[in-house]
Amino acid sequence: MANQSDSKLVPNYYVAIGASAGGLEALHEFVQELPSDSGAAFIIIQHLSPDFKSVMAELLSRHTSMPIYNAEDGAVVEANTIYLIPARKNMMIAEGKLLLADQMPDTGIHFPIDIFFRSIAEDQHHHSMGVILSGTGSDGSRGLLAIKEVGGLVLVQDPASAKFDGMPFNAVKTGVVDVVASASELPAKIVNYITHPIVSGSEKALASAVKSDTGALKEIYQLLREKSNIDFTQYKPATVERRIERRIGINGLSSLQEYYNFILKHPPEMAILSKDMLIGVTRFFRDDEPFKMLETKIIPSILDDTPVTEPIRVWVAGCSTGEEAYSIAILFDEAMNERAEARSIKIFATDVDPDAIAEASAGEFSTNILTDMSETRFKKYFTHTSSHATIASNIRQMVVFATHNLMKDPPFSNTQLAICRNVLIYFQPPAQRRVLSMLHFSLKKNGYLFLGNSETLGDLASHFETTHERNRFYRKISNVRSVHNTMSNIGLVNAKNPAMPSVEQLYRSYQRNQPASSFPAITESLIQDYAPPAIVLDGDLEILHVYGDVTAYTRKLQPGKFRSSIEDVISPDLEIAVSTALHRARTEEDSVKYDNIQVTTDNGQTENINLRVRCVKQSSAAIQLYFIVIFEPSQRVITSTDTSLTFDAKDQVQQRIRDLELQLHQKQEHLQVIIEELETTNEELQSSNEELMAANEELQSTNEELQSVNEELYTVNSEYQEKIEEITRINTDLDNIIKSTDIGIIFLDNAMLIRNYTPAATQAVNLLPSDIGRPFHHISHKLHYNGLLKDVAKVIEDGLRIEKNIQTVHGNIMSITLTAYIDEFNVNNGCVITLTDNTEKINLKTRLVDSYNELRGTINTSLVSSCTKVQVLILDDDPDDCLLVKHQLNGDAQLSGDFQATAVHTLEEAQDLLQKTHFDVCLVDYYLGNRNGLELIETLADPKSSTAFIVLSGALQNATREKALELGVYDAIDKAHMTPYLLERSIRYAIRHKKTELFLLAQTLNTPTI
Repeated sequence: MANQSDSKLVPNYYVAIGASAGGLEALHEFVQELPSDSGAAFIIIQHLSPDFKSVMAELLSRHTSMPIYNAEDGAVVEANTIYLIPARKNMMIAEGKLLLADQMPDTGIHFPIDIFFRSIAEDQHHHSMGVILSGTGSDGSRGLLAIKEVGGLVLVQDPASAKFDGMPFNAVKTGVVDVVASASELPAKIVNYITHPIVSGSEKALASAVKSDTGALKEIYQLLREKSNIDFTQYKPATVERRIERRIGINGLSSLQEYYNFILKHPPEMAILSKDMLIGVTRFFRDDEPFKMLETKIIPSILDDTPVTEPIRVWVAGCSTGEEAYSIAILFDEAMNERAEARSIKIFATDVDPDAIAEASAGEFSTNILTDMSETRFKKYFTHTSSHATIASNIRQMVVFATHNLMKDPPFSNTQLAICRNVLIYFQPPAQRRVLSMLHFSLKKNGYLFLGNSETLGDLASHFETTHERNRFYRKISNVRSVHNTMSNIGLVNAKNPAMPSVEQLYRSYQRNQPASSFPAITESLIQDYAPPAIVLDGDLEILHVYGDVTAYTRKLQPGKFRSSIEDVISPDLEIAVSTALHRARTEEDSVKYDNIQVTTDNGQTENINLRVRCVKQSSAAIQLYFIVIFEPSQRVITSTDTSLTFDAKDQVQQRIRDLELQLHQKQEHLQVIIEELETTNEELQSSNEELMAANEELQSTNEELQSVNEELYTVNSEYQEKIEEITRINTDLDNIIKSTDIGIIFLDNAMLIRNYTPAATQAVNLLPSDIGRPFHHISHKLHYNGLLKDVAKVIEDGLRIEKNIQTVHGNIMSITLTAYIDEFNVNNGCVITLTDNTEKINLKTRLVDSYNELRGTINTSLVSSCTKVQVLILDDDPDDCLLVKHQLNGDAQLSGDFQATAVHTLEEAQDLLQKTHFDVCLVDYYLGNRNGLELIETLADPKSSTAFIVLSGALQNATREKALELGVYDAIDKAHMTPYLLERSIRYAIRHKKTELFLLAQTLNTPTI
């Protein structure tokens, strides 16, 4: 751990920490465990409320001794210091300085953590770290990808320990997280990593260690190849070694050999390392300027140059999780919409990582992709929820995703645009040339190539025209095929084996793996020659069998892979003689013998031997040749069947050179034929690949159709389920209505069979629960209704409505209604019989008629026949008004008999008179000095009182009239409009209604409630 006395030292690492909801508690735990002299700088980006001042610095300072500052624009980041983002700001870093910018208020959701993570990745590269703590949403998850791409460390709080697991969960889901632990454990992981000897550079780097011992690294390469089927030896060594260094530091190991042993004991580590090697980092519309050029120049040019009937094909190599491929599809869709054209666009997006392809195919992304594009594009091409966004179906259908290894698999063909960005930079030069050759082959003439900012064409520059150098756009100008290195896999050198097998053991081991063969002709020939030391070869000069001791004529076995070719086994002294003899024997299909060949023995002495090579066929018609290489002492007798030649090394060497030149020429011709055949095969494979791609597209289309049908079926099923629930509720309601109603109802079908009935129907018809389904004419009833069945039949046949009042055997009156039973198709399908007991209703109606007649007689008697004068009390504080009212009553009265008018001027007088004397009507002035006449009416208000009140007012208002009527006043007359006729009509109206109310009140008290 660095002991820093100067707080202004440049940090060795920059740790960016993102937090949101629930993050304060996690930050307390985090900073509490941070040492004050780690040498790193810590920048905290939290979602802060714009409406309240943050006190984060004060709260965190209680848990750490490190200085804490609110970030300021242009502040230089110092080691062993904590910086906090201010509210309403987005923060970035450039050359170690913090830069602040105001958040746009109208952009909706903000992603300040993603913005800073990307910025710190671009500025500090592998010296950056990203930490995600508790919070909701997905902010930070895409920024972590940028940090991972440059080799930085990614740490996340364990979602199980987070108060809100949204941000940790989405971060883990990216698949690039190096460490998952609780907030209190993360600081120790960071410190252990940055102080690790290999990571910090205090020990020799891994590249130096590899020079002294390549065994462990090559074994790791081999394990990676077996795990992922990818040959990482074609990647740049520095990239691979840096990834391995990271894993060594993260796991707290000390050497490459120790890491190799760790992998063997922990198999999941190999998958993690393999994932680390495949740096799958991308985003929508990555790099604004190149994509702007795509939108405004490249894509319009492709659309202009391609006939409308011809499909447009695009290959996006190394597409990772698909953002770049979808971006291209969106640009093509916008261009077609602008031109109002419908074109066939197929974008083939490939990657070597099957997990990335699966994620890309799903088309689902976190909502923070909104920072990569305009809100208009986001709303048009994505359907989104609060947690994720899904690409539009028309864009998804334009893209075909497939796993593809650029080092092994054939390229696509006939494309107008090929894109391979930020892939070549990780390959060694030979691999780069191969990939560029494939891209060149895939393009049609005048097709466009789009590379990453740090990538160039290299040796293929002559085949392309530069469209825009800075943005890396090139146009294919030549259809000449570029010969590229097939790059066979690099063989791995085995470690030294101290226990070297003998020649005899190795030959026997090899022999056991060969198929059993029978060589009768060979055996016979050997027997004839007394079986001298010999080696049996097949037509490819591979050793099949060894007879006798041939140690003196063969090499000592060397470390490495064993090969059974005679050229690799024969002694150097005999190499020219044996190869020449074998060549002649193959050409002439006859035996060849060389005499007096000098061979140096193991003890350093020289001896002469004779060499014979016999060409043998199993039968005369056989094509397969076998050769026997026989070693004889020079004094051996020559058989008559052999032609012997004295071996002249110089002549034989010259002859051998001529033979080899001839063979080389033949091999070259053969190789040319093979190349042409391979090209034909490659074209056939490409055609097959296109057919498979088309089939895959059809399958995807079928799958989408099936998914659509499945969704429709699910919708229909949901609707049916809802309908069933609704019908169940209706049936339940109907059952409850049937059980609780007092109305008798009987349901009959068109055959007059009983469907259902209510309990009240049993009062008139003798029904039992078991009668459901029985014919209605089997059931007896209590009605004097002989034509019931005929009327039911008429209703069923004609759909008529029949209503009758029928008397029961008990004397009750039943109201019977027969109506048609209408089904859901509006078809008459039966009859509904409704039975209502109207006995009480009819009796009540009779009593009401009698009461009404009696009431009319009483009113007429009271108002017309009576000779009694109408007693009128006038209450008015103005004597002149009193005289006016009296005059109008006595002079123009239309009633039979005169009015008896009594005038008073105060409320007290009126109250006293009303209590002592009967008055039919009381005319009350509203204004009585500082009081009003309504006080009298309110005091004497009594429903049983026989006095009717009428209000008189000099200035009658609607409010006064409404208040008077509420107190039981029958009328209100404006004095300014008062006439004898109006006064007489008002009195008549008031007396009539008062007497009616009294009569009805008396009837109510005397008549029991029905």
